[in-house]
Parts: sequence; structure tokens; C-alpha cells
Amino acid sequence: MPSQDDAGPSRPKGRDELAHDWAVKVGRTAYIPLSAAKLTEELCELLNVVAEAVAGDAAVASVVGTRLVEIHCVGAESLSRSVEVLAEFIVQEGADARTAALVIGAVSAAYTAAIQAFVLEQQESVSQALLRANRAVQLDLQASEERFEDIFRHSSTGIAMVSLDGALERANDALCTILRRDDVAGMTLSDLIAPADLPLVNDALASLRYGRMRRVEERPRLIDRDGEHFRVLLAATVQKDAEDNPRRYVLMIDDDSQLTLLGGRLQYQSLHDALTGLPNRQYLTTRLESLLHSDIEHGVTLYHLDLDAFAVITDGLGREIGDKVLRLVAERLNAVFSTEKAMVARLEGDEFAVLVENGPETPDVDTTIRMIEHELAEPVYFGEHGVAVSATIGVLPRLHSGDRPVEVLRASDMTLRRAKRSGRRQWGLHDAMLDKREQEDLALAAVMPGAWESGEIEVVFSPVMKLDGSERVCVEAELNWRHRDAGLIEHAKCMAMAEHTGLVLPLGEWMLRRAAEAACEHDEILAVCLTESMAKSPDLVRDVRRVLADTGLRASKLLLGFPVHVLEDTEGEAADNLEVLSEMGIHIGARDFTGATGQIELVKSLGVRAVRVRGRSRRPDGLVSHVLGDLVGFVHEAGGIVVVDPVEDAEQRDWWRELGADAGVGPVFGSPPTARWPASG
Repeated sequence: MPSQDDAGPSRPKGRDELAHDWAVKVGRTAYIPLSAAKLTEELCELLNVVAEAVAGDAAVASVVGTRLVEIHCVGAESLSRSVEVLAEFIVQEGADARTAALVIGAVSAAYTAAIQAFVLEQQESVSQALLRANRAVQLDLQASEERFEDIFRHSSTGIAMVSLDGALERANDALCTILRRDDVAGMTLSDLIAPADLPLVNDALASLRYGRMRRVEERPRLIDRDGEHFRVLLAATVQKDAEDNPRRYVLMIDDDSQLTLLGGRLQYQSLHDALTGLPNRQYLTTRLESLLHSDIEHGVTLYHLDLDAFAVITDGLGREIGDKVLRLVAERLNAVFSTEKAMVARLEGDEFAVLVENGPETPDVDTTIRMIEHELAEPVYFGEHGVAVSATIGVLPRLHSGDRPVEVLRASDMTLRRAKRSGRRQWGLHDAMLDKREQEDLALAAVMPGAWESGEIEVVFSPVMKLDGSERVCVEAELNWRHRDAGLIEHAKCMAMAEHTGLVLPLGEWMLRRAAEAACEHDEILAVCLTESMAKSPDLVRDVRRVLADTGLRASKLLLGFPVHVLEDTEGEAADNLEVLSEMGIHIGARDFTGATGQIELVKSLGVRAVRVRGRSRRPDGLVSHVLGDLVGFVHEAGGIVVVDPVEDAEQRDWWRELGADAGVGPVFGSPPTARWPASG
């Protein structure tokens, strides 16, 4: 979808997009008994047929004209709208003028023939129905009169015979009940219908009397015996004499006041959030689609909000306080946008959205964000508790006609998700390029289980070398995914995607098992880095025990690398795992090491064997070199070694050696990852 960063000429529409536009256009010209999605699918197939006709025999396109009539695209302008779309498509397909004319002619001719057949069929159907009805009327006239009398007397619908001057000639008991009167004899319509609605009813009856209408329906208010007004559904027809002159009116009256109220209430509930009273996602989507199909001079802006740490309120103060906070947020957002033409909606949970139809005086995004933050930050007291909230916000500015609502909402979700990665009370603008990259990554993550099962993902081994190149410290196991389109996807991205989808636990256990099977045949230490989810898994110790038992790998030949921030949590599941694994004789490593004082203390207290620090692309100056040298010295004093990742060239390797670092991985060692255990030397 377009964003503020997009520029350049418009691209040709694809078939799916063109079919959607076609569906919107013909949907306005006729009633088509298909859902929007089904109609779009049908029209996309017809575009495929037109493409075949352009490429081959133009007569093939006649199928399109016939099919349009079959799906009831038979409005006054249906063919015109269809030809507009097909002309655009044929031009995109590169057809010359003669081919285009033949194809459009084939479609139009077939459409015209199908319409003629359709009309004849309808006429014949109506004629047969009238003939059967006339025969049935003649045979059953007496029975019909008896049935009418039975219905008149026992129906729950009020029925009245009214003279042409408005006098009630006859009424059934049900009408008396509806009117809350014992009898209506001698009354006229002006006695029963509210004065404000009487002209409306008289005009409708006049349309019947003078043949302008055969049946009318109105919802006037009637007057009961106490003078109270109430709404009813009134349907009327005119009864004629043998000379076809109007004789009297037949009125049927139903008290639908409660049903109308209930229907309106149900419709309101289906489009609004029960807690806050705001429009819900369905209502927002409908409004968004309407705006995006209209001519909006200044565009539309969508704000997508997610309350920060809302669970802190509900878990700490209770769900009741949480619900009050949500209602308060709804009120304050409405206050912020009270001067704008805007819809504030609650999507679900603690997510809200604001759809603003921009005008000349609409504040810019930065000003609007500050207004939202200021309004939400004002504490409100619930008893003794003063509560305020903040929100992270994704913004899609200046949406314009042609954007698809489903794509807009998907983009708002992704924009909000990116803003949340920056922390709390952040906001971010939609970026089409970032959207595309993130969508590609999500698509890869979604198909990762299938790639694993089909063998595209494999375990590879890289040596961790001493910086002087004299020997290997250990061999590290990683994952590689050889994707047929994206190419080689390396370990870090594989694990990040697996962590994101929850695949990381079974995939990590499989990687450990495959690596251990290879390592048990060699007298070197196997290193496997754990992700945060793996380190915190309650099944980690069980899985490691099982792998060691099944493969025969000694615990002393295994080094497991923990994210250092996980090691700093001394109360969680990872701490328990670390303690048991250390007691088993497994070596512990710390990755993403920054050298903070607390981390250095952990190296000593936890008996960390190796710490991994991030490599540097530039040689540090004297002061930084001194600090790094002290860091290496502290790790050595704590009993650990320092591994640098990555070491890209000989210069980096040499000055890390000067600082006292022990080992490293990277291109400088000339040992790319291999599917087999790397040969020594």
C-alpha cells in the first residue's frame, strides 16, 4: 500500500486488484447475490479468460459476457462499467486495437444475447405464474373468501377496511387490541393516526387510489385510548370493484415498536464495544472502506494505539479497575479528537484506533501525538489509587483513495509492532520498505516448520580458534537454512524467526541432538548457544540429559551458552537450569557480554567458562583499549576466557590479541561452516 515515502509513477494493477475494482464498480449497478470475496474471485477468473482471448482466439471472450449475466450483473450500467475495466486490462495485456475491438465485441455480443434470453425467460416465467394464479383464483375463490374471513377474525395482525374518505368500515379484534381500545366503530383515520404522521399516510393512500402504487408501507405513530403515541408498521392496498375502480382500502397494522427497538439495539451492539461504547473493529473497517472509496482532498490518518503495561493495572489492581481505565481512555481519546471529523474505536483488549478524516486545520501527527500523551498521562483516582497510562502508537498518515482496508489494518499492526520494539510510550510512522522486509521475514518464519521437515534446515559446525591460530578452543554448532528463493539464511536469523514463532524449543533440541551425535566421535568440546526461550524452558535439563544419554556425549565435552541478561535473573527458571547443568559437569558460557560490573561478578560466581563479546570493526583508541584490556583481565581473573565474535580480518585479530582476548570466530580464520565436524588442523 502507498505511504508517505512512496514516490514515482503508478504501477499497473495486478489481476486480483483489478478484479476487486471491477467488483466494486458492478456491485453499485445491480444486486448480485454473491459475497464481495466470491464476486472478486469470479471476476478474476473472467480476467483470465480475457487474457486467453487476447493471446489467442478473441471469440473465447464471449464466455465473459454470458457469465456476467449468469451472476446477475444486469444493471443499467453493468456492461458499461465492465467494458471500462476490460479495456484497461486489455491495454495492460498489450493487445493491438484490432484484437481489443474483437475481444470487447465478443464480450458485448454475448452479453446482449444472454440478456435477451434472460428477459425472455423471466417474461415466460411471469406469464406462466399469472396463468396458474388466475386458474387457481377461479377454482378457489370461495375457499379464499372463507380463508380471508378466518384470517381476518383470528390474525394477530390488525386488519381494517377503510372507505376512500378515511372512515373505518370494519376492523378485527386484533386491531382493537393493538390500539388498546374496546371498539373502533365510527372512527376515522384522523382519530387514530398522530397528526404529524397523518399527511404521510394520506399521501400513501392517494398513491394507491390513483394507481401510482399497488402497495404501500409506512411506519406512522398511532394514538391509543390514553392519548399516547406508539410506532406501528402499516401496510395498505386498495380493493377495486368489477369496473376496476377503487372501492376501499385494506390496512394491515403490526405493533413493531419493541421489535424496532430490539433490532436497532442489536445492530448497535454488533458494531460497538460493550465496555466502552466505542465503535468496534468491524465498524472501523466499514468506515475505513467507505472513506477509501470516496474523494478525500486531504486524506485520512489512522492512529493505532496499544496501552503500555496494561497488565500491570489489571493484575495489580484488578479487572474492575482495568475496565474503568479502558472507559477513561475512550473518553479522553474522544476529547482529544472532539474538534476533528474522527472515529475513535476499540479494536480488542487494550488496543484502540482513531480514524481521522483530515481537514485544512487538522494538527500534524507530532502535535496530535503530544496531545494524546498529555491527555492519557493525567492521573485519575479510583478510591486511593491514582492511575495513569501511556500508549505506544503506530501512525499511517495521509491514506488516500484506492488503499485497501485489509492492507491498511495489516500495515498499522506492523507499524505498531515496530514502535513497541523501541520501548514504551513510543510512536512510529508507517514505512513501506520496512513493511515489505518485515512481511518477507514473517513469511519465512511461517514456512519454517515445513522447511525443517523437508530437510532444508541443517546443523553446521564452525571452529572457535585461539587468536594466534595455534589450536581450536571448541567447535560450535549452528543452523543454516538453504532457502530456494531467499538463499542462505544463517544461524542468527534462523533462531530469531524460530524464537518469534515458538518453533525454537523443538528445533533447538533437535540441533543439540544432531550436534551431540557428531561430537561424541571427537575429543573436542561442543558449544551450543541457547536462545532466551531455550534457557528458560522447564524442559531444558530433561532434554539435555536425554541427549547425553542417547548419544553417549560426556557432559564435560558440552558447553552451553546462555544470554548474559538471562544469567542475571537469579530467581527464574533459567537460574534453576543453570545450577543443575553446572552440577552435571556441563560448561557454561555467557554471550552478548558487555562487561558491566554485575556481569563480571556473575562470571566468577557462576563459574562461567567462556564469555563472548561483540567484535569491533575499528581499532579502539587508547582509552577504549585500556578499558577493554581491563575487561579481559577481569574475566581471566574470574576463571573465564574471552571469545570475540566476529573477527573479520588480521588487523582485528592482532589488536584483540594485544588486548589479551583468547579466541574468536569469523572470516579471518578461513573456516566456513560445514555440515560435518571440521577436520583438525
